[in-house]
Amino acid sequence: MELFQLIPNNFFSLLNSKNQEVYVKSLLAVYQQYEQGSILGMDKSMAHQVISDILDALPADVVVEGEEDIMDVKGKASAILRRFEECGWIDIDVNNDYVEILNFRDYAITIIQALSSIKQDNHYGYDDETHEFRGYIYTAYSLLTTDHPEYAMVVDQVYKNTIAFVREIRKLDSRLKYYIKTIIDNSEIKELIGLLVNYKVELVDQAYYRLKTSDNVNKYKLEIIKRLEEYQQNPAIMDIIAREYLIKCNNNPDLARMRANKKIDDIIDIFNSLPLLIDEIDKKNKTYVNSTIAKIKFLLNDDENIIGKLTVVLRYTADNIKKYKTDTALKTISPLFDLRTHRLINNDSLFTPRGVYEHATAQYLLENQAAPSNAMQEAFYKEFETNFSEEVIRRYLQQIFEVQPLVKASEILSGDMSDEAVLRLLYILVYSGEAMNYYIMPLAGTIKHQRFNLNDFQIIRGNQA
Repeated sequence: MELFQLIPNNFFSLLNSKNQEVYVKSLLAVYQQYEQGSILGMDKSMAHQVISDILDALPADVVVEGEEDIMDVKGKASAILRRFEECGWIDIDVNNDYVEILNFRDYAITIIQALSSIKQDNHYGYDDETHEFRGYIYTAYSLLTTDHPEYAMVVDQVYKNTIAFVREIRKLDSRLKYYIKTIIDNSEIKELIGLLVNYKVELVDQAYYRLKTSDNVNKYKLEIIKRLEEYQQNPAIMDIIAREYLIKCNNNPDLARMRANKKIDDIIDIFNSLPLLIDEIDKKNKTYVNSTIAKIKFLLNDDENIIGKLTVVLRYTADNIKKYKTDTALKTISPLFDLRTHRLINNDSLFTPRGVYEHATAQYLLENQAAPSNAMQEAFYKEFETNFSEEVIRRYLQQIFEVQPLVKASEILSGDMSDEAVLRLLYILVYSGEAMNYYIMPLAGTIKHQRFNLNDFQIIRGNQA
């Protein structure tokens, strides 16, 4: 059946209206209560109360389409429920006790679950309401290493769990691409450090690190592939699996056998290709962290030095290029550079008499170490070579943790607002995790630096051995 023969024409109008945020928030909240209630549905009055609670927390100027004259919260909640019913998201029935019962349509449940899933895509935790890597591969491993005759069911479940794992890997990869793009889009230290905090908490601590350790696919990969190959090499097992596909293959045994083999081959191919996917994620992780640190270091340079002045010039040029004012930018900065050119060259000036070759005892670069250009080069490199190794950061935090189990970033910067202190904070952020035994938690407050503001975060000591 065609999709829009199942879904009403105005079904998606809720998601394309001026009140779309209110509608989606109400749908998700009501559906959460609906799942926790009776299998026969939920009392409409309960749904009404859930929406009323949401509206109480919103500005009073929310107006429901077609119900502009309703201004009180209870009336708006009733109007929203009517909109849900008109657009085909819910059904309202009356039971034998004359109580109105709300049920979600089957296709609406699928869409709501998708919306809820999208909302959670940027939180890779391990509770019931967030995406997880853990479980998919281990479930596949457990099914294959447990002896029972339901071979077709095992292959189907292993295939589904493998596809689900790959889907989560791709989501993680997509999220990494988003963060890498933010480096180009943002030129403010506050934004870059704030994004780095979110990146550490959202992706690295919750997903990437576990993907490399406790959820590492390599722990189960070889055994999974071995068991699947044993299935393929056993004609009796393959006959059992193929029998499950007979109906879908028009009772053609050969086609069913081919289908069974292909499904197993697909699983094996996926497991063999997973290391390449994970390597690609490794590269993106390093790219994001290194590029963010480099850009923050670059932006931290004072306006008084040459690097700082170049930063101002480049930022001005980039901003104008984004506004399609490239010619204006080039005309503005061209007087800053005085490059002499020779329009006429005398042929005689190119002649240099051959001289006697003598071996110099000292190289030119060694004799001219103090030249202005070399001194400038050294100054440039030193701007980017502040040494904050893991050991340096570990010793620094150990001194703090001996006194207290946690510290705010704002407390670290309270007595020292220098660029070096900001860089130290940056490396504390980058190194956080299980290996260094401390963690990061974002806070709502703001650190007021003399040149910029930063979102505050907490540095929490891990478990003590």
